[in-house]
Amino acid sequence: MKPPVHIDPKRMLRWVLQGVALAGVATAVVFFFTVRPETWAHLRDFNPWWVPLLMGLIFVAWACNGARVWLFCRALGHPLRYRTALQASMSQEFGVAATPAGIGGAVIRLTLLKRAGVPVAHGGSMLASDAAIDVLFFALLAPFAAWVLLHDAIFARLLERLDSRVVLPGFLAVLAGAALLVVLLRSAWFHRLVERLAGATPFGRSKRLPARHRFLRRATARTLRRMREALALLWGRRKSALVLNFLLAAVQWTCRYSLLPLILWAVHSPVNPVPLFLAQGLLFMLSMLVVVPGGGGAVEVLAALILPAFVPVALVGTVVLLWRLLTFYLYLIGGGTAFFLAVRQRRLDAGPGEPGR
Repeated sequence: MKPPVHIDPKRMLRWVLQGVALAGVATAVVFFFTVRPETWAHLRDFNPWWVPLLMGLIFVAWACNGARVWLFCRALGHPLRYRTALQASMSQEFGVAATPAGIGGAVIRLTLLKRAGVPVAHGGSMLASDAAIDVLFFALLAPFAAWVLLHDAIFARLLERLDSRVVLPGFLAVLAGAALLVVLLRSAWFHRLVERLAGATPFGRSKRLPARHRFLRRATARTLRRMREALALLWGRRKSALVLNFLLAAVQWTCRYSLLPLILWAVHSPVNPVPLFLAQGLLFMLSMLVVVPGGGGAVEVLAALILPAFVPVALVGTVVLLWRLLTFYLYLIGGGTAFFLAVRQRRLDAGPGEPGR
């Protein structure tokens, strides 16, 4: 089976430049509107020894992600070298950061693994299994995070400002809406209605929206089926691989989401890290929904709106800049290096004896 999409390095480079330009403009705007005379005094107090620690967390997260790919490949009978697995995982991170809605991440990983001898079906199953383990980690973390949030001083002050007569009905409405959405997504008549409405307008017919909707349904069902099959296979063959993958996922996400709290500690604004874990998760999901590379600057702007609850306004621009340098630009540099080395080695667009495209 061939990789599902041809990867064009030139198009990837254009996306990277677009994402960097938009994120850079957004960061500059945030910094311009939040800089104060005391900003420079705070920066002089910044201890440069925090930089190796913060970058070390990124490297540990990369190593864990590569180890997860290597572990699952070996568990499914593909004795992949760790170096190849690390290259695939870092290239995937680059694809997520550099392409609109992160669509290139999965394609790059599947293509690299295919060149290394891992069938696309197995590669897709591993992707789905990784996603399931990530969801499990955050699901297990959620009750603990909720308990910590209820005992957090900042969150408590926010709740005090809200009317309890509004909070409880609003919470129940969100739960009811989520339950209704699940029921609708599982019903065939709802999808038929969506297809009819999508094809009822000239725009929907010209953009083939009903066909796109059917494709999305089949792709989602296929991903869920692969997820169940891969997890069942690994549970039957190698329970230890699943447990170790879960532990690696816990270390990976803890390292990545510890960056923002540690940056605040570095600028002498110690905070409870759990609310910032939640905020970073929401911002990451938002960057996936915005169909522009790197979130199109929306991540920087929203972070600037959230951070005044944790740090003085004079530090918001500095914190946003440091945080995005580590979580966006460094991922572009590290993952991009791995990706373009893979292209140069003819692992993406040319097999043995074939000319590069």
